Amino acid sequence: MSFRLIISEKPSVSMSIAYCIGATEKVSVGKSFYWQGNGYIVTNALGHLFGIGMPEDYGFLEWKLDTLPIIPQEFKLFPLNGYDEQIKMLKKLLSRDDISEVINACDAGREGECIFRYIYNYFGCTKPTKRLWISSLTDESIRQGMDNLLDGKEKDDLYASGFTRAKADWIFGMSLSRLYSILNDDRHKVGRVKTPVLNIIAKRDEAIAAFTKRPFYKVVLENGAECENVFDTPERAEFTRAKCNGRIAVVSSVKSEKKTENRPLLHSLTSLQQEANDIFGMTASDTLKSAQSLYEKKLISYPRTDSSYLSDDMVTLVESIVKCLAGYDGERVQRLQEQRLNIDNRIIDNSKISDHHAIIPTNLIGRLEKTKLDVGESKVIRLVINRFLCALDKPYTYTDTKYEFLVEGEIFKLTVKSPVEWGWKQYKVSEPTDLDDETSSGGVVQYSETETFTAENMTVKQGETKPPKCFTESSLLAVMENIDRLIEDKELKGYVKERGLGTPATRAAIIEELISAGYIERRKKQLVSTEYGRAFVASLPDNVKSAELTAHWEQALSDIENGNGNADDLLAEIQKSVAEIVAFEKGRENRQEVKKKSEVGKCPRCGSDVIENNKGFSCSAGRDNCGFFIFKSNKSIGRNYTAAEISELLANGRVTLKNCTSSKGNKYSAVFSLEDTGQYVNLKFEEFVGKKRVA
Repeated sequence: MSFRLIISEKPSVSMSIAYCIGATEKVSVGKSFYWQGNGYIVTNALGHLFGIGMPEDYGFLEWKLDTLPIIPQEFKLFPLNGYDEQIKMLKKLLSRDDISEVINACDAGREGECIFRYIYNYFGCTKPTKRLWISSLTDESIRQGMDNLLDGKEKDDLYASGFTRAKADWIFGMSLSRLYSILNDDRHKVGRVKTPVLNIIAKRDEAIAAFTKRPFYKVVLENGAECENVFDTPERAEFTRAKCNGRIAVVSSVKSEKKTENRPLLHSLTSLQQEANDIFGMTASDTLKSAQSLYEKKLISYPRTDSSYLSDDMVTLVESIVKCLAGYDGERVQRLQEQRLNIDNRIIDNSKISDHHAIIPTNLIGRLEKTKLDVGESKVIRLVINRFLCALDKPYTYTDTKYEFLVEGEIFKLTVKSPVEWGWKQYKVSEPTDLDDETSSGGVVQYSETETFTAENMTVKQGETKPPKCFTESSLLAVMENIDRLIEDKELKGYVKERGLGTPATRAAIIEELISAGYIERRKKQLVSTEYGRAFVASLPDNVKSAELTAHWEQALSDIENGNGNADDLLAEIQKSVAEIVAFEKGRENRQEVKKKSEVGKCPRCGSDVIENNKGFSCSAGRDNCGFFIFKSNKSIGRNYTAAEISELLANGRVTLKNCTSSKGNKYSAVFSLEDTGQYVNLKFEEFVGKKRVA
């Protein structure tokens, strides 16, 4: 008997697939296992099991300028640490004589394609392949996907793009990170995408720092109308107020028109991350994690998508999902059904779908009340459901009335918005200010042209010019997605339009990498460059931090994915660029060194540097790759940790902390040890030092 081997990305996905196809026998192999039955064997990777290695794997051992750039003659695959058991089992399964075919069931995107192909290629497997390409993990979707498997070769271009991206990032990042680490006697991180993003943030922060606020003064009628003349001194404003106050105001113009604010588009990953950040303050990384978990729980469709549209064969599915949401909000669903679902070209557009459609609930959303969700998942599912229902609703319509009043030769203007039909907007998930601002006068205002009244109780309102806003993750994601808006070159602007920096699936990781490197930091919702980050990016030549060049390369990768580009040409272009940068820096004079002063020790988990930042001490490998973090503040001992204390703790596993304060206000000193649960890192009390002793 022969078997078809299915390889998914994660154990939870394997379990779902195995259940659907009748592979219900669980077979253990050491600490690993697979599912078997009905002619199938179902197993999984654990995310990436293989990578293209580090410079040392290719013999680039010396950190010297004359060894740069470092470009392997041929890229190879190397096993990642910690996955030996799973790799051994996969090798054994792929080499079995009774395996007739291998089915790639990893996530249906570039990363999923690479995860599978790296496994398949590392073991030199030559067995025929098929591709399970689905956008949700419902039983129905899995069965339909299994009935309509693609030939594995149909996704060759997708893999070529993913593998080329990995090589491009390696050539650019490894060579230039090593270059600037040597030049600065520090460990710097340079990336094809992350460095241009850092430059964008630093430029914004520099503009804010250089901004000079200027006061201005407005004269305001009692009904809220403002004088069209804005004054630069309070004296001039007061003169106008005194001139007009108590005089006759004439309604010189009334222009009213009915306007429409269309429903929002369905969510792509980027728009979901933006909304989650705007409303809940969630990071892009946390939003993606929650969305991925909801996908694996079969509640939403595939989250790593750049599309906001559905295909024309999904109309019936949309209607079915709406019915399934009756238990979530029955009154709203009933109203939508009675007025008829608004399924038009704002929802359906085949031309605007590449690999995956928009993020929507699945037809298993009725399970929501019985499914255990954490706080992040609950927030994200709320946003996905609300956006789905809003997109199917009526537009928001309102009357926009513009008034002009003439008082003693001065023109005062007032705009009043009066809702006609709230439509989708009555369910908008946002701060209440959005609805409060609909009537700018704050009350019912209605005038007829030529009408007159006495302008009484006029006031002078002071304001000041505002600097550009600091980036939030939401606004930064918008810039990364629409980088063409920052590009002045018209030809290149059109070339990279709607391509952006990075991809929806990688942008969250880029932000986290910049934070872990100490180049930027979070201040509540804001993302702000550090002094270290600004100094470093300022020291770099333009072609290292060029958003235009990176966006051009992103377009080239997209062309490869679509079968219209050449991977060798792109890699040759990047190699040439890197070689020019290295040559420039070798011949550069009077270069200012940029060195970080916040390293406190080595991470006990992964060996990377632990650095001090605003909130604490974190591993420079980043939250997603390691996650080691110690909060700087500890209320239980009534004080903060110092960098020197954490340095001693990391070096010795123990540290003596002085001047601690008990809950009763008593001072004491004590020895603490490092306690790492794998999820949280704490300092564990061991014993008192001095007069107090453990009883």
